[in-house]
Amino acid sequence: MSTDPTEAQFVKMLTFMKQPKQVLEIGMFTGYGAMAIAEALPADGKITSLDIDPYLKTWVEDVSKDFPEGAKHEIVVGPALDSLQTIEGKYDLVFIDANKAEYKAYVETLMERDLLAKDVMIIADNTLYVGYPMLSETYDTQPARRGFGDAVREFNAWVRDHPKLEQ
Repeated sequence: MSTDPTEAQFVKMLTFMKQPKQVLEIGMFTGYGAMAIAEALPADGKITSLDIDPYLKTWVEDVSKDFPEGAKHEIVVGPALDSLQTIEGKYDLVFIDANKAEYKAYVETLMERDLLAKDVMIIADNTLYVGYPMLSETYDTQPARRGFGDAVREFNAWVRDHPKLEQ
């Protein structure tokens, strides 16, 4: 659910290397990943986070108000697929960590709405999803996760085969 410290530092490093002006985060939760990204943004950089929970918007805004980079962060509340229909701009970096079953739809919507900069970097979290995309059902220890694992496997194959994307 939440971006862990090692992952946050890795995404922060990628952000620093990319130096994006506009970042989109799909799935914010506690804002930990968003703040790591914000720390690595250039002075004129901005991160927009999409999250379904209005309480988390209020909470993250409250805890980040005294954080020097907090002013670079905007939060849009609603289902991500709906929010993707309302946002504008060209994003240089996209970090996806939301509903695993919708990853493909997120990227398709970003492409269809022309929201991606020419040299965009898309980071999709959980593409290994604790092994579920590769394991057969015989080895399921948590069968409820199978649907997400299958969706992630399908997303990975779609990205692999898409002529405009690479892994």
